[in-house]
Amino acid sequence: MTKKKYLSNKKTAQQTISISPALKDWIKRYVNVNHRENPNDERFSSISAFYNYVMDNILELYEKGKTLDDIKRVEDTEVSDFFEPFTFKATIPLYEMVSETNRYTPFSFEFTTRFLIHYINWMRRQFRPGNFEDLSLLFERITTRYGTSNISVDMRLEIIPGENKQPIRGVLEFIGKQRNLHFENCKYFAAILGMLGSRVTDFIYSPVDYYCRMDLIETDLLHKKELVKKERIKLLKENVNYIINYNRMLEEKDKYLWMNLAEDNELFINFKNKKAFIKWIKAIEEDLRKFGTQNDFLNKILQFFNRIHWIKIEALKDLSFRIEDAIEKNAEQKQLLIDYLSQYKKISQKDEIYYLN
Repeated sequence: MTKKKYLSNKKTAQQTISISPALKDWIKRYVNVNHRENPNDERFSSISAFYNYVMDNILELYEKGKTLDDIKRVEDTEVSDFFEPFTFKATIPLYEMVSETNRYTPFSFEFTTRFLIHYINWMRRQFRPGNFEDLSLLFERITTRYGTSNISVDMRLEIIPGENKQPIRGVLEFIGKQRNLHFENCKYFAAILGMLGSRVTDFIYSPVDYYCRMDLIETDLLHKKELVKKERIKLLKENVNYIINYNRMLEEKDKYLWMNLAEDNELFINFKNKKAFIKWIKAIEEDLRKFGTQNDFLNKILQFFNRIHWIKIEALKDLSFRIEDAIEKNAEQKQLLIDYLSQYKKISQKDEIYYLN
């Protein structure tokens, strides 16, 4: 590298460069805004001062071995400061494994309320309503965080102006490196776009290349100054549903569908035969004896039958429960239940409630 010569730093020399009108306007607006916010900051006292500051510092970075690619990856301070309270360093293989079971879990607004509200308010402060140049600039700033990292390869946002008062459309492309973390990020971006006021109209995903493409269209929410929380949450849910709907889920592992089915109390597990029942109840027993206590054994057994929707527990304290109607009508399954519990306690019944005595 060539070193800076020790000549006078007095700003008397002139350098003429050619730039595009768009870049010239961008620099002018940037300097004016920062000068208004920080009138005593000499860096923004004039466009000339700003040019001088930028070029001087860029060359210093080059002297330290940095390149333009390094500069593109630098996350600006405001973006970093916003995300800092919500992030932590993690081991990728561990969280890749953990996130697998969450793959088709809806994006819970209730669980992430504080983050999402802060995020949407922060984003809306960064651009003027209807100004898509500001929005593009904001995306570029956020891309420095996600664009090239240990979990992603690249991001690209294309904004397509509408003609004849047609709505603005957009295309977001996102390429990841990790199967499950990339899918979680797809859900996350769909949710954030919904909160911001953009509707996902199509979603293309490649599980081989870890590539996703979201087609977007603006809604009135994008221009509203008010939070209108309910409307934004509704759009968030619609967007995320493009990612985790049953049409996609049925192409995946059985466990994702079964996780959803397990939450419906109108369904129950029906063992194909007694051998299958014994196989599972023995596995449950083994862990209860190994990791639990004898006093809690029957409590946990009743909880197992409650979870597969065979019974409804009345009170664990006195080991009382009701047998679900579907099991009452299923002689084979009910007999498996009665025969099994009878090994440990005498079963009595009062009205529709059963007791283990």
